Amino acid sequence: MPQGNLRMSARWSGIAQAVIATAAGIALLYFLRDILVPFILALVLAVLVNALVRFIGNQSPWAPRWASVLVAGLLVLLCAVVTAIIFVQGAAQMVKQAPQLIERLDEIVMQLGSASGLRRPLHLATLTGSVNVPQLAGSLLGSVGNFFSGLLLMITYFIFMIAGRRHVQEKFKRLAESTGGGNVENAALQIADDIETYLWVQTVTGVMIGAASALAMFAVGLDHTIFWTIVLFLLCYIPIIGVTVGSVVPALFALLQFPTWWQAAVVFGVIQAVAFIVGNFIYPRMQAETQNIDPVATLLSLAFWGYLWGLTGAFLAVPLTLIVMMICAHFPRARWVAILLSNDGRVAFPGEVPKKKRRRGKS
Repeated sequence: MPQGNLRMSARWSGIAQAVIATAAGIALLYFLRDILVPFILALVLAVLVNALVRFIGNQSPWAPRWASVLVAGLLVLLCAVVTAIIFVQGAAQMVKQAPQLIERLDEIVMQLGSASGLRRPLHLATLTGSVNVPQLAGSLLGSVGNFFSGLLLMITYFIFMIAGRRHVQEKFKRLAESTGGGNVENAALQIADDIETYLWVQTVTGVMIGAASALAMFAVGLDHTIFWTIVLFLLCYIPIIGVTVGSVVPALFALLQFPTWWQAAVVFGVIQAVAFIVGNFIYPRMQAETQNIDPVATLLSLAFWGYLWGLTGAFLAVPLTLIVMMICAHFPRARWVAILLSNDGRVAFPGEVPKKKRRRGKS
């Protein structure tokens, strides 16, 4: 066989192996989601603990390291558990009110049809089709048990991660020695730093949007204001569409609670206005150029991880994309993937320390 045909055959064989390996990896991510999702959530919480430990160390240099880790770990875990419990309880109450919400929306649709001069009354069922509300409610309520089992697994992962965090650096050094690559530790630190920066920016902007929206919902007298505030805060971690969904849903329940429309309009308008101000004036300044992900790649990652892991995957879409981008940058043959995922094509490969990392290291 000619040498050129051999090279071509080897190239196509390599492409086929890469496609098969990618498909197998996606299948594992899907079928092992009940194990992997709590692990990734615990990893994200561990990154938050690391940031909080460094903050405590800068504010109180005299504090023992173990005490800072203990306080930070308990604080992050307590906030996560309380938020999860309030979210589940509020979601259960919202599901119970779903039939009344459907009836209220049907009434509004009929009023709009009459105002438009339609001869036949317009019903919501003609627009959305028949919806089996009891079956939907049973499905949502039946997932509560799975949620708490996943929460328990996440807490277990988190405790072991915090307990073994002092050995992580030594493990990376041993791994670099065994694989012959000296950039494993740098890549891991860069991944953790990028995730930490993203979480910090989303948390601060989420608090701003949530606080302003809570004032508006409290002013109009909307029920379950704490629940809606937590929902809106969590949805801020979903890029592009999170705040939009977070403004529509409480406005719909405002239509259910009040006989007039202006309360729902105020809730929706205030959330959208605050999100516009934060998203266009505050968020870009805080973000700077730390989250170097292409907007199209963000949408694709949101759809991909949301399909694999549902709502949790949507929450974790950007951190997981950051991890994938840094891992691909670590391997020369996969660096083109990191370049395509990046916004400007400039990806800091392992061994290269970005300027922002240098300034941070000196502080």
